[in-house]
Amino acid sequence: MEDTTSKKKSRGRRIAVRAAIFIVVAALLFVYLNEVFNIADSDSNKEIFNAFYEEEEDTIDVVYFGTSASNRYFIGPVAYEETGMTVFTLATMGMPLFFVPNLIEEVEKTQDPQMYIIELRWVLKTKDLITDAHIRRVTDSMKYSENRTDAIDKALEFVEGAEGELSNIDDSKWDYYIPVIKYHSRLETGDLSVKDVALINTKNETKGYVTSYSTRKQVAQKEPVYSDGRADLSPEAEETLVELLDYCDGLDEDILFVLSPYSMKKGEKDKFNTAMDMVRERGYEVIDFNTPEMAEELDLNWKTDFYNSKHVNFLGAEKYTDYLTEYLAENYDLADHRGEAGYESWDEAYEYYLDYVEPGIR
Repeated sequence: MEDTTSKKKSRGRRIAVRAAIFIVVAALLFVYLNEVFNIADSDSNKEIFNAFYEEEEDTIDVVYFGTSASNRYFIGPVAYEETGMTVFTLATMGMPLFFVPNLIEEVEKTQDPQMYIIELRWVLKTKDLITDAHIRRVTDSMKYSENRTDAIDKALEFVEGAEGELSNIDDSKWDYYIPVIKYHSRLETGDLSVKDVALINTKNETKGYVTSYSTRKQVAQKEPVYSDGRADLSPEAEETLVELLDYCDGLDEDILFVLSPYSMKKGEKDKFNTAMDMVRERGYEVIDFNTPEMAEELDLNWKTDFYNSKHVNFLGAEKYTDYLTEYLAENYDLADHRGEAGYESWDEAYEYYLDYVEPGIR
């Protein structure tokens, strides 16, 4: 009887061990497949997140959030070369402003920044102008965590009821939670690379600044339509900005808002003026680069410093970076890390930037 009982227990233990092994293997396979079948690792937005996650802990002084108006405008390695401050631009194309609190939470898992810079360009948006890509460039690039899930939920709640022509949001949250559901067709389309399969992350080499063929182009632009008027934001954009300001009120870090320069159309500046009023009324500073005086201060050339109406090329980015870097150095007590151990990657990033601009226009 004892032998029979012992055999049953032994058999039960073997079954339990096999079940545990199966669960572990299945979990690892699940994680692997969702890493492979995700937003393309070579996507410039994903590369920025890949680079951020590889940064040495507690080495970033400032994080700059925003849309492509951030990662095409501020050149972190240039700021480091000039002052030794470390500014990383964690931004994606069309990034909705409601993601900033989640990204701050993500940043503070590994970094302890002294300040945050927040670009205001997004406040012209409505929920009808938010696309699937605007959401996925952020959430698909984040590491799995409760914070990522919260960011997805927040985004899908924001776009609920959107009816614009651009709106193409997936119906199911699970398509966002589990990327393989969305991207499994990459195998059929031949979109997978060896690096994707081998989980070899490609990363942005210039601390969030996007180097590309476009940012070496020169395309003449019209001067912006400047205005001192005021116009209403969309209700959802206003609510998002208020919620962000409420969140910022609970932070200990310095917060600076900026509005980078571009060829504005009639009526756009009026809405930005309203947004900047809201920010200033809450006690936060804003640098508005879209005034005739500021364009002159930067020495912006509308014929040579842009590659399209909304983005500067590297010539314009250097002017913008020089001004903002000097402003930060004069108004905030940011450390000079040049020559310090642990900051070698910033020197390497500057060398990479120099190699990029060498064949460019001057």
